[in-house]
Amino acid sequence: MRIIKPLFTFMTIVILSLRSVHAQDPSPEMMFKRLAALASTGNADVKYNLGMFLNNGIGTPRDNRTAFQYFSEAADAGNALASYKVGCYLTGQFTGVVPINEAEALRFKLRAAEAGYDLAQYDVGMHFGKKGDLANAVIWWERSSRQANVQATAYLANYYSSKSSPDKIKGFALMLVLEDLMPNVTKELLDHIEKLDSQLSTAEKSEANTIRLSWVTGPTPLTTKARTGIKTIPALLTSLEH
Repeated sequence: MRIIKPLFTFMTIVILSLRSVHAQDPSPEMMFKRLAALASTGNADVKYNLGMFLNNGIGTPRDNRTAFQYFSEAADAGNALASYKVGCYLTGQFTGVVPINEAEALRFKLRAAEAGYDLAQYDVGMHFGKKGDLANAVIWWERSSRQANVQATAYLANYYSSKSSPDKIKGFALMLVLEDLMPNVTKELLDHIEKLDSQLSTAEKSEANTIRLSWVTGPTPLTTKARTGIKTIPALLTSLEH
């Protein structure tokens, strides 16, 4: 009994400690309030996250005008993800909040694209693609695709596997990459892969498979940060409040 009692006491302390940590995990409402209290510090990450809460209506009613204000301030302070959001607003993501300005939208999205954000890279590629500047579109789609962005990979695969394709081997490789990335592979994609497969030699298909295996290099730190979302906020709050 002398052994069991101290062990029981120790386990009780551990369990209570874990419960205490769990209880301290802030709710979305509490995170928003704490972020709002830090807005006057001018911290760009705080303002970006406040913008995201207001943009999506997380822990607070949606307010896109105020969200845009925070995104703009954070972008001016160097936050690349905020720059992307400013670009989204300037392309009309939320009608009536700000006037559409494609040139300014590209300028802001380019900041995020150059910093490594996959969604911005895809959007910049789409901008050039719509303008008929496929050379620049392909550059940005490739950067995004290598981070496993499905949409960028689809556009790139279609470009390289078209009738006037500059590189059918690469086109076939990217179709295979797209097959790997898609959660639900369509019959259309499988038919296209089968068609390309019949047009290439064994050596060419082997070359395509080599490209396929080395294509995805993984997300950049900025893309990872964006995909992590509000999970990063407790650490941000702790670092600024203490």
